[in-house]
Amino acid sequence: MKDILVTLLGALLTFTLALPCSGAPASPDSGRSLILFYSLSGNTRLAAEALSRLTGAPLAEIKTVEPYPDDFHAVVEQARQERSTGYRPPILPLSVDLDDYDTVYLGFPIWSNSIPQPMASFLSEHHLEGKTILPFCTHDGYGPGRSFRVVGEYCPDARVLPGFDMLGSEARDAEAKLKAWLKEVNVALSDGTSSSSEASALVIRMNGVELHGELNDSSAAREFLRRLPVTVSMTGYGGREYYGDLGELLNATEEGRLRFDDGDITYCPQNNTVAIFYAQTSCPDLTMRVIPMGRVTSPLDPLSRMPRRVTATFSLNSALSGD
Repeated sequence: MKDILVTLLGALLTFTLALPCSGAPASPDSGRSLILFYSLSGNTRLAAEALSRLTGAPLAEIKTVEPYPDDFHAVVEQARQERSTGYRPPILPLSVDLDDYDTVYLGFPIWSNSIPQPMASFLSEHHLEGKTILPFCTHDGYGPGRSFRVVGEYCPDARVLPGFDMLGSEARDAEAKLKAWLKEVNVALSDGTSSSSEASALVIRMNGVELHGELNDSSAAREFLRRLPVTVSMTGYGGREYYGDLGELLNATEEGRLRFDDGDITYCPQNNTVAIFYAQTSCPDLTMRVIPMGRVTSPLDPLSRMPRRVTATFSLNSALSGD
């Protein structure tokens, strides 16, 4: 019943409360890592437990002093009021000392395209200065929204790595997708096997601004890497992205997805374009599938101030790639 409640809650909050939406790899030591999560229905808890099995990191739960009601309509109304007034519900003291950990996996469900208010309560009290944060979330199909960016805003002196998201309905079978994420962020598994992969460091020069990024190990990214350096005429679209034609098709095998995360560097097979996404909008769904090839790791703010048409040069950062 509670799983159904939160799926409905997430959907209703997204439509009734929606806000405008939108690093080199780390090698955390599981002995100094903590999995800290907030879960209402249990979906995020399942993902957190799977993550603990994979990494060996202990679990700790964020709980509100006053539990949310079981009645669906009552939960929706309470969440609406909390969101509209900025109220942060009091939370119970943690069962762990955060000073004992260098890395925090931070898990939560998505409410109204962002973090839930109990997580806002925690982050307003603990900015996790100097720590590495790996956010992960469950949702009802609308993706992480602006939640990962919000975590970074609450924790300006922490290092926030690329986050993980999945459907809450798939949380019982989370391990395979979590393994892929851990590979992207270069985390060793608890069985001693390495999940790391080499990320290729990029320099992207646009309109006199130098951005830094990295490519992943997808087939599209490997094809793109072989063409570097490459210069692309790019056009701004929708206050969220710059895209441009690559000329020659990439041999990509991935299916792609109909959404984006801030900082994504993507390839669209349908129109043979590379894109850099920098801001969520009120319409985060895409009309054509894109394949994530990597991400911009430097601040994205300069992209929002660039003219509509720019020339972007993508090149390998040999100083960081070891060439």
